[in-house]
Amino acid sequence: MNTLSLRIRYRPLRIGWCLQHGDLASFRKAIRLNHALWGGRFNPIISVGAPEIGKQIVRAFHLDLLIPLSGDVEVKTFVDQFPYLPSPFFPPDIFIKERSGRVYSQSLDLYHPIRRLYEKHLKNNPSPAFHASIFEWDDDDPLADVCLATFGGFLPKEDTGLDYSNLIEKHLAAELVSLGGRAVLPSDSYKKATPNWISSLDLERRYSISYRTPSPGFYLGNSADFEDLITYWNLRATDSDILFYDPRFPDRLNPLRAEYLNALATHRKGPAGFDDYISVWCHREDDVDLSGFGDKPRRVLARPDWNAPAPIMYFEEKAALAAIGESFGQIRVSFSLPQMPGFNERHSWSQNLVASISAWTGLYGNERLTLKTPFLPELNEYYGRNLYFEWNKARVEPDGIGIIVHLRRDDLTLSALDVSSLISKIFQIAGVRARLSKAGLVSSQLIQQLGGLQGCRVFKIAGVRDLIEKYSPDQSFTRSGANQVIGRIDPRTGKPNFSEYHYLFLEARQLSAKLSPEDAFRYLIKHGVFRVGLKFGCPNCRLEFWVSLDDVKTFTRCEYCGHDFNVTPQLRDRDWHFRRSGLFGKENHQEGGIPVALVLQQMDTVFSHPDIFYTTGMDLEPEGAGIQKCETDFVLVKMESMEDRVQIAIGECKTRKEITEEDVLKLRLVAEALEKVGIRAFLIFAKLGDFTPDELSRCQAANSGYRMRLILLGSSGNSVGQKSATHRNRAPTGPARGLSLGPFAGRVGARWSAED
Repeated sequence: MNTLSLRIRYRPLRIGWCLQHGDLASFRKAIRLNHALWGGRFNPIISVGAPEIGKQIVRAFHLDLLIPLSGDVEVKTFVDQFPYLPSPFFPPDIFIKERSGRVYSQSLDLYHPIRRLYEKHLKNNPSPAFHASIFEWDDDDPLADVCLATFGGFLPKEDTGLDYSNLIEKHLAAELVSLGGRAVLPSDSYKKATPNWISSLDLERRYSISYRTPSPGFYLGNSADFEDLITYWNLRATDSDILFYDPRFPDRLNPLRAEYLNALATHRKGPAGFDDYISVWCHREDDVDLSGFGDKPRRVLARPDWNAPAPIMYFEEKAALAAIGESFGQIRVSFSLPQMPGFNERHSWSQNLVASISAWTGLYGNERLTLKTPFLPELNEYYGRNLYFEWNKARVEPDGIGIIVHLRRDDLTLSALDVSSLISKIFQIAGVRARLSKAGLVSSQLIQQLGGLQGCRVFKIAGVRDLIEKYSPDQSFTRSGANQVIGRIDPRTGKPNFSEYHYLFLEARQLSAKLSPEDAFRYLIKHGVFRVGLKFGCPNCRLEFWVSLDDVKTFTRCEYCGHDFNVTPQLRDRDWHFRRSGLFGKENHQEGGIPVALVLQQMDTVFSHPDIFYTTGMDLEPEGAGIQKCETDFVLVKMESMEDRVQIAIGECKTRKEITEEDVLKLRLVAEALEKVGIRAFLIFAKLGDFTPDELSRCQAANSGYRMRLILLGSSGNSVGQKSATHRNRAPTGPARGLSLGPFAGRVGARWSAED
């Protein structure tokens, strides 16, 4: 049984609370709900009054579900725009009240970090150094909402099932800090173990994912302004150390500001002084008074850019070993789950969290199946139905898949995804119907026959391609004749022209041993490209015919006249004869599969499987997108390094035929359709020969504006890369040593490499 190494990280559910713009009561409820949840500090609050900003927040925070806090039509309409974030719960809420009156949470609640802190610092410790802090203020305090967002607060026990404030007081020796009578905020309050701090306990950023968080500093705003309050909360939800400053209350806030400025001035600086400044945020673009915020360089940011992803907060990463097996015709991966961060008690049996799973490696050379899940949240239901068995409990992540599980779960089983089906679903998002073409099926089988993409490197040898083309399926040849063709023997000198392939590795061998034409021919025979037999002359009709080794008998029948005769007398000093076999035994040039296999092999070498996955030729038809019916010879999919963007390369491969203007136009329309849904698209045009100047000119149309999509792969020095091919007013000249844009374009050379 094969095994697979997995990385597993647990994280709390990330919830987006949706409310009407200006609904202050729902805003306060959302904050209190967040503080009743472990990880609740990192849950954003979405005002549906600005739907475009709301959409940006949904994507930036990689949300798992959206919860409306009111029954307003506008709020429901906003939530309905995200069918790929279905509630994994029934009923679809976080805190559920039973008929008996019992209230329970369906997500990790604050009980777990409170107990963790108790067992670590206070249990059996008569003189603990740690204690929590609970701030209290008057309901009519103008800074009440700022204090709620900064320090935290709770709903009554009747709404959440537990009195979390009492738990903190009782088990964490909490001090009560009164801000009644509009008292001055303590200068050290930002360092206190408040409910807001407790809700973020032991959660860390996932650093393998690219994100951008605001620098520490202040939010300069009006504590009575709804827009300022919600922006302040959401900025802090990105794991940013920001404090609210309302210039209307300097007496109450200046001590805290001064202490925090001093702390920021002495905190560890980033490289080259990158963090050596104080950020001052404000919602409005009006001139603001920055005096009093220190002498360090500072910047004023009018509005956060929610197009940049917020960090995903995880608990400690753990490793797991999965067993790979087959069940009901599917490849399945089963593994035990590491110990979860919560406490498995009756109180928490209904609570759920997310198990984030990433695979270290692929499925050991199985290129038709994958565990890779491109980060396209629109495919959550597809992943749930096909990778997992519950359609509403899968959440794709930038570097893996998240499965929503309850605290009592101790194992998981995932099913490998069919690559062609997955790629078809990706095209469906862009309004394109994609399915494997006949040529694609042939190319796929050809690759499998050679043992996978790296087995196809034998086709890099020009003599191998010559041998396949030279003899028709009904013609046979000898081993010596095959070696002459593969080695490209010079008829004048009798010497082979094979030196550039001496260090091409088809199979394991000594480093000092050079590849020979005979080695290449044996490899082809081993993989069924040719089959061996004998030639006999019929004594009756006097015609020669070929018989496969499997069919040779003492008395063999002539395939022309049907005469049976004894072949034994003809076996003396008999040379073996070979014919094309299997897919190569047809007069269809393998539907152009050889150049397709070579391009895919080259890309696999550059990026290394399983970083990419692919499918061969697909028929593409419009299903809402503005494209023309066409065909692509292959599709490659890759996640952009350290980003959450999916890249797709589609292409056209030719042996000797020219790339036409129609080829370029049709694939360009497909690329534009993919880019409209946020997928970065590249177009690859490849030839086993040279590109003509006319072809190079036509291929320039693959680029448009600032979209650099074009990649050219050719067999000789006049092929050019992306940078050369984008010049508008002159024909590109000279060889390109590499391509310049993106993980696809940045690492693919313009020439085939015989040794790769």
